[in-house]
Amino acid sequence: MAETKESAFRRLLKNLSYKSRTKKFELLHGVFRAQPQDRVLDVGASGEVFLAYAFEDVYPYPGRIVAGGREAREILSARQHYPQPRYVLLDGCELPFPDQSFDLVFSNAVIEHILGPRRQEKFAQEVRRVGKSWFVTTPNYWYPFESHHHLPFFQFLPPPVQMVYNRWLGTHIPKGTVQELALLSARRLQALFPTGRIAKVRVTFWPETLVAYYLHPERAGRGARANSRGAGSWVSAVSCSGGRSLR
Repeated sequence: MAETKESAFRRLLKNLSYKSRTKKFELLHGVFRAQPQDRVLDVGASGEVFLAYAFEDVYPYPGRIVAGGREAREILSARQHYPQPRYVLLDGCELPFPDQSFDLVFSNAVIEHILGPRRQEKFAQEVRRVGKSWFVTTPNYWYPFESHHHLPFFQFLPPPVQMVYNRWLGTHIPKGTVQELALLSARRLQALFPTGRIAKVRVTFWPETLVAYYLHPERAGRGARANSRGAGSWVSAVSCSGGRSLR
């Protein structure tokens, strides 16, 4: 019976995750009307999380994506699942690209994993430096269910209590351990991306996800023209099956 309840719980989380990612991709599509010539950087590509509903699944011109991350294992797995982008090993805090070299920088649920003094600031600076437009997502610190550990109110507790809490009730992160995170509030995210807008993405009673985004002024007219033509979304064709991540 316990196994049935747990599997039902995980199915519920996957369903909510799918809905949340759909909303994020729809927001991205509404803001950034992709063109075949656009050059796009995906910071934090992986073939191990978000599988079957990653950015590479929905972006209409995957051959124009440069996808990168810090771990060779995740880059190799991403290449197996999504062979069309070009892959590079990189540190998001020291991106090896010239200023304004990408039409869009996309990063999903990466910034909360960046730890250390002022490293989140450096990551945000690098995204803004290399991207003409950008779209950065992260779980909302104030959402009362912590999406990495799958436990309510987890992020509000001191680390020693988190360890005990996860040992007793954890089902996702190995029991007795804690994944160190630097979750962000909307105010903190806005401070990191002062020239952008902050969107709060909600599929339950409270926004689960925050998005910092910026559209380069030269694209504004293009987006308006696309809307007037009734351009269809490139999100709707993706199936819910197989999603693994809950963020």
